[in-house]
Amino acid sequence: MAASNTAYDFGMFEPKRREVQEPARQNNVIELPRERLEENRRPKRSILKMLPTILSFLIIAGMAGAYIYGQVQLAELSDSLGVVTKQLSEDQSVYTQMKMKSEAQTSLQSVENYASDQLGMEKVNRNQIENVTLAAGDKTQVLLPAQNGSWFSELIGSIRRFLS
Repeated sequence: MAASNTAYDFGMFEPKRREVQEPARQNNVIELPRERLEENRRPKRSILKMLPTILSFLIIAGMAGAYIYGQVQLAELSDSLGVVTKQLSEDQSVYTQMKMKSEAQTSLQSVENYASDQLGMEKVNRNQIENVTLAAGDKTQVLLPAQNGSWFSELIGSIRRFLS
């Protein structure tokens, strides 16, 4: 084979590549006629139209606040009631202990021992008893001060005296 200077272009046999083309940009702006533009505009918010909504919200918020405040007060009162109830039961227990101690100290036997040992007293004997007799005709009478009342009060007084 003889050397020749013939060249081959193998690129002609390869599949041809297409150039990537960017898609054309579209305009996204929609133009509306003035009449349609006025129809689609948002209405302006009026304070008078929003007033019922605002008042409703304030009333609901006030009611919720009052409910929460009431629940807090109820919880505080329940806690204080529990503390007072506990204190009451403790005080009743102390009272019962003191009462039993007092009853033990003031029993009849301890009083007799104290009277005989500390005060030097004795039990009553028959020779210490004296009988006193009163005359049979003695009687007591209670005098009421004179009252200057009406004739009606005098009538009631005389009826009372008659019935007694």
